[in-house]
Amino acid sequence: MQKKKEEKDDEKIDQSPRHLFQYPDGPSQATFFRFDDVEEVSSALAEYIVQVSNEAIKQRGKFTFVLSGGSIVKALRFLAEGPVFHSIAWDKWNVFWVDERVVPLNHEDSNYKLAKDEFLSKVPIPHEQIHAIQNFHDEKAAAHAYESKLRELVRKKVIATKTTKKFPRFDFVLLGLGPDGHVASLFPNRPSLAEEKLWVLPISNSPKPPSKRITMTLPCINAAEHVAFVALGSGKAHVLHRVLERPALPGSLPAQMVRVDDGNLVWFADQGATSELHLENWNNAKQFPFFDFKQPASVSS
Repeated sequence: MQKKKEEKDDEKIDQSPRHLFQYPDGPSQATFFRFDDVEEVSSALAEYIVQVSNEAIKQRGKFTFVLSGGSIVKALRFLAEGPVFHSIAWDKWNVFWVDERVVPLNHEDSNYKLAKDEFLSKVPIPHEQIHAIQNFHDEKAAAHAYESKLRELVRKKVIATKTTKKFPRFDFVLLGLGPDGHVASLFPNRPSLAEEKLWVLPISNSPKPPSKRITMTLPCINAAEHVAFVALGSGKAHVLHRVLERPALPGSLPAQMVRVDDGNLVWFADQGATSELHLENWNNAKQFPFFDFKQPASVSS
């Protein structure tokens, strides 16, 4: 009788509800770079992107680069200048967006427009290799169309995949960090954080205007070969401290859910953004058991 009771108890445990937001076991592994100012961050970021681009082109003949919106696009300016510009095989690049607002491409809220004004208009990437949103009215149709485009490019082997995963494997995803810890258009405590099958989701009620958007899902982001966060200025200091040094309830800080599957997660930050961090104590596993950070001396080291 006792054995049967134990089996029933085990069965009850096995049938316990699965938490909506899932974190992988073990510490989050990443490489962290801190620089004095925006100029140094931008230079180091350019160096890193060139390195990844050259490796991808050498291996596959293509480089897939996923952009975010916001001010971090301005940090790409070193790619369009001097020797760095001439070291890049621009005709091998394919550009995507990790999220986009459902507005016309010439609208002031468009992530495409910002990227075009600050970066894309200054580099010779073929127009047909810049993959922008195509539906400007309906977020559901826009998300479906963008995912269909990604799947088509996977079939054509423009975008790589992993045999063990059902998601595209972009070479490089560039992310910003929202003041509430959101990434792309994945906001805290939203069901969108729990999506496990779709590559692109419609967002109908974004807490930040405009309300209608599309966004890549966390599994899509985490399947990338390289993911880089950029945090600039003292305005990011508090949220960076929360994301990197304070374990949060599942789903409350989406940036903590970015954990790259068999790839590289890298943070680039300036002095202002890191002003609330306790970098000198990061090697203390008891104080910071949830993260395993490397702090190399330079990008190429």
